[in-house]
Amino acid sequence: MDTPETRERLEPVPVPDHILAAPPLPQGPLQTARLLLRPWREAEIPEVFRICQDPEVQRWTTVPTPYQVKDAEWFVRDHTPRGFHTGDEATFGVFVRGTGETAGAIGLGAITRSTAASGVRTAELGYWANPETRGRGYITEGVREVVRWGFEVARLRRITWQAFDGNVPSRRVIEKVGFTIIGRQRGSHEHRGVVRDMWLADILPGELR
Repeated sequence: MDTPETRERLEPVPVPDHILAAPPLPQGPLQTARLLLRPWREAEIPEVFRICQDPEVQRWTTVPTPYQVKDAEWFVRDHTPRGFHTGDEATFGVFVRGTGETAGAIGLGAITRSTAASGVRTAELGYWANPETRGRGYITEGVREVVRWGFEVARLRRITWQAFDGNVPSRRVIEKVGFTIIGRQRGSHEHRGVVRDMWLADILPGELR
């Protein structure tokens, strides 16, 4: 799904050791010209809660609605550290260097589960953006860095992306960094009680731009 926060809250599927890079996953920090990317911290729970009230985040992602403080607490205290520790998910907060302003969240998820199903070390990319910093290219810049990290550090061989049909801003991001749109999955997901189509894209090593 098009968010690092809303993977199904399930324990990772056990996977043979020869398939996985040794957990835990490295936690960075990662840096670009304008951004610092690192795991979320306790003090940022109120910021996560605030951003996830945004109507666009709730429209296009599967964050819980209504989004409550306990959801932000789970995301920061449980989801983020457990993902790095088990090797199943790398979730980074995205912050503007110099100001510390939150730009959003970017994650590579379901690594052990996707790898177990396919035999190819795979992750699904997800992200959401702070409405106050949209339009500045921060998420595109951050996604490019996380995808690079995924291939070079986490040893991924394929990264996928899914988004609900109509989420044009999210699609523009992944097309800018080199993803290929594979197609539209018709009637494949239920969202807020409505069956929706989903776009599907992927990227392989050497295709990042």
